Amino acid sequence: MKIILNPKYEHLRSYLERINEHFERDGHEIHRGRNVLRTLQTEGLVLCVKRYASPSLPGRLACKLYKTPKGKKAYLSPLLLRERGFESPEPIAFVKYSKGWFDSTTYFVCLHSSYKHSMADIMTLPAEEQDEVIQAFARHAARLHREGFLHRDFSAGNILFDKIKDRYRFTLIDTNSMKCGRPVSIEKGCANFARLAGDDDVLRKIALAYAAEQNADGEQCCTLILDAVRKYRSEKAQ
Repeated sequence: MKIILNPKYEHLRSYLERINEHFERDGHEIHRGRNVLRTLQTEGLVLCVKRYASPSLPGRLACKLYKTPKGKKAYLSPLLLRERGFESPEPIAFVKYSKGWFDSTTYFVCLHSSYKHSMADIMTLPAEEQDEVIQAFARHAARLHREGFLHRDFSAGNILFDKIKDRYRFTLIDTNSMKCGRPVSIEKGCANFARLAGDDDVLRKIALAYAAEQNADGEQCCTLILDAVRKYRSEKAQ
């Protein structure tokens, strides 16, 4: 077993060293697909634990030789975001259980976010609140892109938000595929919105607000975002 543990949570080491056992018998399952997501509670904390499916044989070889496991990326990416003033649930640990030379099971553990909404809820909000959320989200996304962060699964369900002290705050989850580097171009930034929820009117509002934050052409951003969303939805439907 290998563990990378946030020093702040050293007191959880013995619990996390047996996270595979706790994961199987405790907590509440919130997602099951190729990967499984559960919440667990210990010492007054609510943990969000993601168990990653074992990769294909080529993937196992890549992880063994040169590629960083997804669970480890999931641990490191929020640290980068938080260092630059963005919110992402605080990472607690990356745990890896090896099974033979090539096979392994990996877990990513973080604090569970208490934010009440995701951007998937945008269509259910009253008009005035919807506009406020869109403006705040556009500022957040523009700053994220200017700082060089490109969340490659920037889907509505991975963008959580809540109103705290009269201000909308956003937190990003599932950031293991995030890239960090040079400022993101307008074209790539607009394409990054492809997985958002909403009808054309909502998407146009997002595009115009984003363009204003980036000092970009509003109609160009509308075209780029709408085209990206339609392409993604068409491919997903096939």
